[in-house]
Amino acid sequence: MKLSILIPMYNVESYIEKCLSSLLAQRISTRDYEIIVVNDGSTDKSLQIAETFSKNHSNIFIYSQENRGAVFTRNKMLKLAKGEYIYFVDADDYVANNSLNTVLDFAVSNQLDLVGFDTLITRSREVNTLDSTLEDSELSKIVTGTEFLRDNKNLRIEIWWYFIKKDFLNKHQVTFDRTDYDGDVVFTLKLFLEAKKVAYFPVKIYRYFQSSESTVRSGSDKAKKRIIDYFVALIDDFSRLIDEVKEKEIEHKKTIINNFNFRRDVFVFFTITKMVKGNLNFKEIKHNLIKCEAVGAYPIKHFNAEEFSALHYKVLKSLLNNKWTLYFVLKAYHSKSRKYILNSKNILGKNTRF
Repeated sequence: MKLSILIPMYNVESYIEKCLSSLLAQRISTRDYEIIVVNDGSTDKSLQIAETFSKNHSNIFIYSQENRGAVFTRNKMLKLAKGEYIYFVDADDYVANNSLNTVLDFAVSNQLDLVGFDTLITRSREVNTLDSTLEDSELSKIVTGTEFLRDNKNLRIEIWWYFIKKDFLNKHQVTFDRTDYDGDVVFTLKLFLEAKKVAYFPVKIYRYFQSSESTVRSGSDKAKKRIIDYFVALIDDFSRLIDEVKEKEIEHKKTIINNFNFRRDVFVFFTITKMVKGNLNFKEIKHNLIKCEAVGAYPIKHFNAEEFSALHYKVLKSLLNNKWTLYFVLKAYHSKSRKYILNSKNILGKNTRF
């Protein structure tokens, strides 16, 4: 078996059919890949829909458990997978038709540790075709993981943009080890730090589906707080990994640390702006800033790339880095004069995102 596609599933009855259909619309023999779905205590019709697919397709396997969360579920699926390569997919997303076979063939024939590709953010469920063919794409040369980290400052950390060789994963014993967020940062970056053979297809294969119904992606106060808590944990993980890398003997160490610092500080910058724009109270914001400060992620020191050189970024960075001024502004922002201070359409920017 060449590939195991791993899907944690929780209350996604509106999306799981599209997800599974897209994974079946690949030019891969059913004997060469399996789709493993772990139902994490869904209370809607997700399980029934997935089981219908499993009855009709011999390479789809369904497992059920009480709700244990994404981290436990992902680690469980790593043990269930039988494929030479593994690939995580979120149950509310999907992939382009006839896109995975070329990536898989290239990975197998070159015995890559990791092979990545691009993502399309979309609100449509029908973006099924590739915007360019994989065969015509300009594939990057095969490099080491540290070379890839050196040359890709804006590396994505999510686990759904790359295949992983299972023997390589087992050799380095990398698993998910957080409970307060998905743990993508350490999982992804540790793999790249160890990888000897990495390649990347600059083609948008994965479809990151933006749904207003999703709890995390909705605009409710509860969802906003959950997103902020997620990123504060991510920042903590990133900071601890940076400290670990400082103690390692690896190639391109200085550049990698600089890139990690930059990427971490991007998360810090936009986490703080989201805290200000959201409805967190002053005590919660202060608590999160103290957490960032404790791991060396605040004040922001490495938020200096060309894409953030505009004047409003510089002004906002200066404000965010002055803790006492920031506290004063936060109190004012949450007072009756809120609409006159840091209006979300000017200094914070109505389109700010991670």
